[in-house]
Amino acid sequence: MKFRPIIVDNKLKELTEHGTQEFPVSMDEQIVSNENCHEVLHWHYEVQIARVTKGQVIFRTPDGEFLINEGECIFINSGCLHEAVTTGDKNSIYECVNFNPSVIYGQNSSVVRRDYVDPVLFSPEMQVIPLAGKGWETQIKELFDLLAKIYESHGFGYELSIQIILCQMWLLIVENNRTQMEANSSITFAEKERMNILKRYIHQNYAEKIALCDIANAAHISEGECCRIFRRIQHTTPFLYLIGFRISQSIKLLSSTDYSVTEI
Repeated sequence: MKFRPIIVDNKLKELTEHGTQEFPVSMDEQIVSNENCHEVLHWHYEVQIARVTKGQVIFRTPDGEFLINEGECIFINSGCLHEAVTTGDKNSIYECVNFNPSVIYGQNSSVVRRDYVDPVLFSPEMQVIPLAGKGWETQIKELFDLLAKIYESHGFGYELSIQIILCQMWLLIVENNRTQMEANSSITFAEKERMNILKRYIHQNYAEKIALCDIANAAHISEGECCRIFRRIQHTTPFLYLIGFRISQSIKLLSSTDYSVTEI
């Protein structure tokens, strides 16, 4: 497994391709202390399952910080902002598999997408799932080991084997998170995309003076619709989300720069 630098655009979207258009799956070994990995805030359309193989890694997300110890796994959903941070161990490493959700559901109109994939992608409670302490993490680890072995071999039919294993992982996720899925299954893909546009606007302009109309205009919707989408998907208001993001960025500046509290 090779190291893959995390390169992002001005919207924090990762530019690195994960696999190919024909088979959008990649596996990488990330050295967290590397400048192209440490504290690189980014998002990607692919779902990620990561396992720390050495030391400890902190994964920072809008849902909070998650300390993942050696041997433990974490699930990071499509479109979720995240970054990896070192702890005292500067040699921390994690391995990850990144895959487009279409590897699971196939056709856009499939029942698999409708009932088992979109409810996960659109669930606010399932954007980040640390697997430590969950009874099914052992099964995820075993599948991860098998996945890595097959990915490295690139033997005949390896794409089919990888797809089967990823589907087995996904089944474990949906079987053990049915309550969260069923509570949010009415959120549509279009609403998810619109929510991503609104959040990206806030992430890019949080340091400026932002009005509700500015946020709504980013997605070409009314202010009322903007508030409704935030309440329905994020369970908060646009301004509370903005304040929370500003606070998270301020904490980062306090811990990593010499700026005073007043300057920040």
